[in-house]
Amino acid sequence: MKRWHRYAITLMGGIAVGLGAAWWLTGGSLGDGQISNGSWTTSLGYGTKTTDPVTRAMVARAGLLALPAKETVYWSAKTDAAGAPLDGNCRYRLSGKPLDARWWSVTIYNEAGYLVANPANIWSVNGANVALDAKGEWRVTISPTKPADSAWLPGTKGQPFHLTLRMYNPEQAFRADPATALLPAIVKEGC
Repeated sequence: MKRWHRYAITLMGGIAVGLGAAWWLTGGSLGDGQISNGSWTTSLGYGTKTTDPVTRAMVARAGLLALPAKETVYWSAKTDAAGAPLDGNCRYRLSGKPLDARWWSVTIYNEAGYLVANPANIWSVNGANVALDAKGEWRVTISPTKPADSAWLPGTKGQPFHLTLRMYNPEQAFRADPATALLPAIVKEGC
């Protein structure tokens, strides 16, 4: 084998290993943030110049058009309140009090980070389209079948999923201590 063949093979191997390592390193979930609150995790560094290069690459790879925390806080949940992975075969209660933000939404995504395909074409709920009960709380059911009694986010049988909570223009009190803020509970009701 000629010397230039060995160099070319070594160069191509190095590029392949480097690209593979970068893809693996940036393939983690944005939910692996610095702040945890129940099932939810976040980082207040998304969308800022102070974010480390790996997190910036993860944000770019996930396709998140990240704004700084004073404008939007992005929370991610992969597990329910008991710590079990979210499963499209199961029924969950997503509930809470109105969030300390001008506007908020919860969106359901599959493991690859894409919207969950469903025949109802519903992927998100927000503070403007969920009703409050007599106690001032809201409730959304996440399940493969539509409930009769609450707002609904369709899960897909056989598909794990994760949730993204976006809080637009969160109040200063929330930004001061997001780890203790009241965020929605994700409770499995059955499978």
